[in-house]
Amino acid sequence: MSGPKAFRIVTRAEIIAICRRNLARLDAGVESWTTAGKRNGTIEQKDIDKVLVRRDELRRLLETDRFIELQKQVAAEIAFLQADSERRVERAAEMAARSNRELRRSKAAAEALLQRLQALKVEIPDDIRNELSLTGSSERLETAMAKALLLLPSQAAQETATDRQRELATRLGAGERRGTLQEWIAGQAQEMEDPALRRVDTLLGELRGLGIDPSPFSARVAQLEAEPAARRSLVADSLLLDLAAAVKDGRASARLVDELRARGAELSVMKSAEATSLLSEIEEALPSPLSSNGQELLKRADFLIEKEFKAMAAAERRRAVLEGLASLGYEVSEGMATAWVQNGQIVLRKASTPGYGVELLGGSRSDLLQVRAVAIGSPVQGRDATRDHDMETIWCGEFDRLKALVAKAGGNVTMEFARPAGQFPLKIVSDPGASHEAEVVESSHRARPISPPH
Repeated sequence: MSGPKAFRIVTRAEIIAICRRNLARLDAGVESWTTAGKRNGTIEQKDIDKVLVRRDELRRLLETDRFIELQKQVAAEIAFLQADSERRVERAAEMAARSNRELRRSKAAAEALLQRLQALKVEIPDDIRNELSLTGSSERLETAMAKALLLLPSQAAQETATDRQRELATRLGAGERRGTLQEWIAGQAQEMEDPALRRVDTLLGELRGLGIDPSPFSARVAQLEAEPAARRSLVADSLLLDLAAAVKDGRASARLVDELRARGAELSVMKSAEATSLLSEIEEALPSPLSSNGQELLKRADFLIEKEFKAMAAAERRRAVLEGLASLGYEVSEGMATAWVQNGQIVLRKASTPGYGVELLGGSRSDLLQVRAVAIGSPVQGRDATRDHDMETIWCGEFDRLKALVAKAGGNVTMEFARPAGQFPLKIVSDPGASHEAEVVESSHRARPISPPH
């Protein structure tokens, strides 16, 4: 197949650019993973160190030209970090929900104990009464309950707590006290396990896991807790809907932040003023992407990244082809790459085969390039069909050498189609050298100063 050919070329520079983009996205993934983990207290420095070591190992793959391996492993690492971060956020949400439930149990148990003491007409010191009314943490309430248990008359204490519990309550803070108090607390009113409140706790936990302050809902949650158990499911709907909407927005915001951070990382490896400006806009939008046109920034970033990458890749493809043809003896001069872009095609001559050359087309709007052997001269001149066929055959061998040169430089060429030699008459083009000389002469005439009149 030595006639006209269509092919795609991927250069070493293009492959390296792809790898750098992948590594930039990995850096963004590491940042997102670290930020979420630190915010929720679910990672330690040793976890971070392991991830950074792994990232550095992947960077070294680029230095050793292991491009395919790098691309596969970077994609796998990014997917792992995303999944691991989601697992850690879920764990933090579960911990927060559990903490809410424990606090509610402790508050209800403290209230029950206070009512028990009052029913027995036990004199309660002000400090213990105040401590039992605290709403801070379950640990502080349990400490107060341990003290209050000591105030119960012996018979009431026997009914309320076991010998082991009284012993632990006496210790006021021993390591095992929490477990026995929890047993006692768990035996209190079943309304503490209200399904509506459990759902509220779950959603509040998810908000905390996403880094969203749940305090705007505190008053409504307290109001729901004060409702009789029979009414809670009826009055909880509005709160649950608002909490679910807040969680949904929080998840969308977190995804958008991760995506913007990834695009920002890719833009950071580009040098254009437009990329630098857009990167600044993205960084400003990260704290509140949903209210800062984050989606629009994402679209603009995708468009710009794709545009600049395609322009770079196209320029590298043209450079690789022209350099390869120059090494095969074709006449390549400065400005030919620009002419190729402007005209959509270019013809190269070869001194050793006068009257023949090659025509290059495409590459400006797609990655598909076309090449064919051409005759240089006038269409009115007679043609030697045998010689034309021989030149197409010779060009076939030269094209194989061009592919080998690209491969040696770290790229590759993929054929889309090739026509047999002689299937079409050889295309006849005007002498590109003559056209270039005419342009030079015309340019010199335009630049010549006008002589003043005599």
